[in-house]
Amino acid sequence: MATQLDIARRCRIDVSTVNKILHRKKGPKFKEETVKAVFKAARALGYDLGRLKHDHRRRHERKTTAIAVELLIYLKEGQLCDSGTAILRNVSLSGALLGALVLPQKSIPVQLKAIGIRPLEGPLKDVEILGRPVRLVHTKEGVEIAMEFVRTEDAQLKQLRKIV
Repeated sequence: MATQLDIARRCRIDVSTVNKILHRKKGPKFKEETVKAVFKAARALGYDLGRLKHDHRRRHERKTTAIAVELLIYLKEGQLCDSGTAILRNVSLSGALLGALVLPQKSIPVQLKAIGIRPLEGPLKDVEILGRPVRLVHTKEGVEIAMEFVRTEDAQLKQLRKIV
């Protein structure tokens, strides 16, 4: 597997320049022929361009919140595995971050399929919103779960807009 050093040697430029070009970093502008040469060399040397990081853009703006929710953990078969509480740390029309997790079984199952949240107060009180886990975030306070909403109905979106 080719490295950025291999590309730099082939193009006769420094590794820092290769890194900035491949990652499309803001800052100095490079000649168009230099940029083309770097990408051409990267492809020719078998550099995995799919591993390059791209700017992360959220589909919807997130709003910081502190809403208590009932947390429901579902297994692959749709079976309720555990239920407890959490705090909705932030929320958008497409997802949320849950912290301060309290689950009676004190664990998150590996075969976790879906997460349900039911706000305990506010415009979405007692409405269950389903999501899929997309990331576990380790913090000083414990583990947080980032979730992406799935099958959100129009009525739920209308209520979510009141929060967001």
